[in-house]
Amino acid sequence: MAYNFNLGVWGSVFAVPSVVADEHLKIANGNQLKVLLYLLKNNNRDLTDENIGEALNMHPEDVKDSVSFWVERRVISITDDVIAPAQPEKFSGESFSVTTIEPEAESKRAKRPVSRAVRPEPGYVIKRLGSDPALAMLMDEAQRIFGRMLSNAEAGTLVMLMDTDGLPADVIIMLLQYCADNNKGTMRFVEKIGIEWGSEGINTVALAEEKIRTVTETYSYFNKVATTFGMKNVGSPTKKQLSFANQWVGTWSFSDDMLRLAYERCVDTKGELNMDYINGILKKWYMAGWKNPDDVEADTANVSKKSADKPKKKGKNTLEVDASYDIDEYEKKSIFD
Repeated sequence: MAYNFNLGVWGSVFAVPSVVADEHLKIANGNQLKVLLYLLKNNNRDLTDENIGEALNMHPEDVKDSVSFWVERRVISITDDVIAPAQPEKFSGESFSVTTIEPEAESKRAKRPVSRAVRPEPGYVIKRLGSDPALAMLMDEAQRIFGRMLSNAEAGTLVMLMDTDGLPADVIIMLLQYCADNNKGTMRFVEKIGIEWGSEGINTVALAEEKIRTVTETYSYFNKVATTFGMKNVGSPTKKQLSFANQWVGTWSFSDDMLRLAYERCVDTKGELNMDYINGILKKWYMAGWKNPDDVEADTANVSKKSADKPKKKGKNTLEVDASYDIDEYEKKSIFD
């Protein structure tokens, strides 16, 4: 007699760690559970945030956040882009003691600073949207600026900037528009700049306007320097390069001609572009009050005449160097630090 055991839908099953149901089911949201089940079911496939999102009708950023959720809870681990079951923590075997903290002492203890705030869960964001008109307006404006719907993760980022970093909705809108106008319309860049603004106390429209004006001017100064020096494909300037440009153009008010002359003297002497060396040249010129190349050339001619008229010492081979041109203390090996 032949037997046919028909399992139906149970004919294809996969394992789910019991810790998911025992500890995390009550706190995981729908997206996080869907992503975990998809990973477990497709454990032998090459997966990306994009193709998982396409299969689950989710934004790739939400997929990434969901994967991070399970990594943080040590259900899975990621090493060199390979997802695997998380290994249990190993203990050294050394003894340890437990200290009981009284409620009064605990309330007075300073909280440990965290490197990155926790992004609110989608459920919390939805509740806030129903009770906070300012947040609802912010979400609408953000979607208008980005020209698309926000993902759950992006919406959580905006709430985090409001609650954790202290940025009002109108300031965040200015930040979003500024980033979009400068082709930096990604939420990760918005989050980075928003955290910086929060730490600097930029919490009013007036302060935000001043910050944007200052940053815009500084980048315009750097563009002027880069053009004058013939710098190409420099990418994003370093903080030091921006500082130099702001000093030379914004504070010392040097013209293109003076910048070019300093550049040429640097290259003629050093054989390469060296921002620190140029800074030394320009600092000397600023302290001397020289405003145009004629002032520099006149001083150079005067130094040469004094050197020619000065009697030579007998019995010694000496090299006279004008102390005012001693700029080696400003020299560094590279501008990219």
